[in-house]
Amino acid sequence: MKKNNNKYLYRVLSKGGVLSPALLSEVLMLAENAGNQHVLLGSRQDILFYLPQDSVSEIQGSCISIQKRSSGLQNVVSSYVCVDILPSTDWVYSGTFLKILDQFTFDHQLRINIVDPHQNMVPLFYGHINFIASEIPNYWHLYLNMQGKKDPESWPGLIFTDDIAAFAATLEKLILETNMRSVEELSRMLTTSDIQKNTLNKEPKIKLPKGFFPYYEGLVKMDGKTQYWAGFYWRNNQYPIQFLKEVCDLCMKTNVGKISFTPWKTALIKDIEAKDKIYWDELIGRYGINMRHSSFELNWHLPLLDKEALRLKRFLVSEFDKFDIRTFGLSFAIQNKAEVNFTTVVIRKNGRLPFLGRYDFTASYSIEHAYDFNPNNNYYIPFERAVSKDDLPKALSELTKRYYARQFVQRSPALARQKRPSQGRKLIIHQCPSCKTVYDERYGDPLADIAADTMFANLPEGYCCQVCESPKSAFHELEITETINA
Repeated sequence: MKKNNNKYLYRVLSKGGVLSPALLSEVLMLAENAGNQHVLLGSRQDILFYLPQDSVSEIQGSCISIQKRSSGLQNVVSSYVCVDILPSTDWVYSGTFLKILDQFTFDHQLRINIVDPHQNMVPLFYGHINFIASEIPNYWHLYLNMQGKKDPESWPGLIFTDDIAAFAATLEKLILETNMRSVEELSRMLTTSDIQKNTLNKEPKIKLPKGFFPYYEGLVKMDGKTQYWAGFYWRNNQYPIQFLKEVCDLCMKTNVGKISFTPWKTALIKDIEAKDKIYWDELIGRYGINMRHSSFELNWHLPLLDKEALRLKRFLVSEFDKFDIRTFGLSFAIQNKAEVNFTTVVIRKNGRLPFLGRYDFTASYSIEHAYDFNPNNNYYIPFERAVSKDDLPKALSELTKRYYARQFVQRSPALARQKRPSQGRKLIIHQCPSCKTVYDERYGDPLADIAADTMFANLPEGYCCQVCESPKSAFHELEITETINA
């Protein structure tokens, strides 16, 4: 985290990833006065730049918190950025999020997420404490995800909009002070509290968002409105302060009230009037900004300031382009350690000689993907365990083919009519013990010409794993929980 000139990386905790242009302008001025030419965006919708270690890191009269990156404090994440751009719950609008975020007047050590379940840009369960809009106006589902990759636990009741901040504060205090982790323990502790009495007793059900991952860059007309939105993306995540200052100035001149950030380290401005579009075109043109990167360039999640991960991403994107590999609808992450995932595909390095650093030519990579290719399922399936860098593009190409084959099966009306009614949240699948590939009877195996709804017992004796060719007899029966689907 430390920089050579005795400066340290600080985070601006802009709650919900939303700032007014005037406030962002003050943040940029603080960064510029400290000698920065760029700022970085974080996956928790925060802003990062370097400051002297003992500097006074605050903006007078503002509601934002500026903390060292190592402080352990977390930003509150929201899907405010998606309203009027992606599908939303009927009663949820921009003002709903702003009302909730105004209630958060303190810093958190746990990750708090406030999201709409219809959009598919901000992950539903990426926080420790996740508030997810229900179909009942002004009430939210609550899911705790304190166990990493395990299934999120549902709170017994819906939370009223005005109680979200208080509920988050109370839960965090209990969790940190008592080390309780389960919903059963925590809800028992809150049985007689006022905030628990205000919950609506209804069995919560959530349908995971479906559809392709959204394209979030460009100057685009807002759905059903006359206004436009503008999305900005920088390959190296180094956003020029001078450009962002001009963005703030233009927002204030054209009465745009908010600037927001996505977990994909991009900036987005909504509610641009049609008559003002010419000014945005001029600003974009004057800076020579490319506003139409390909989808396989955009949908990546990389560790902050990780040059090796950035080099690997550039290599893979170049190979995708060279061989015309289609990745539309998928998202990718490069990780160097086990982390909470929120992308469709995760690539992780398995270096055998880490002391060689970038010269470790013995390194291999593992690939895993979200079950059903939906990262909100919170269950990841190994696809490759040890593949070289040069073979990564080919392996990822095979994985994308599997994804599109699965999409075809899921979207086929004829096959959809054949599906059996859901028997609950527990699901029996069969898994190859060698490469962990899964056979799911609901979808069959299109790559082996096995139709959907083909029971595992009825597979031909010659059936084998499509990845490692292990025989049918080697597969193990496995029970998993299909997370949160109604």
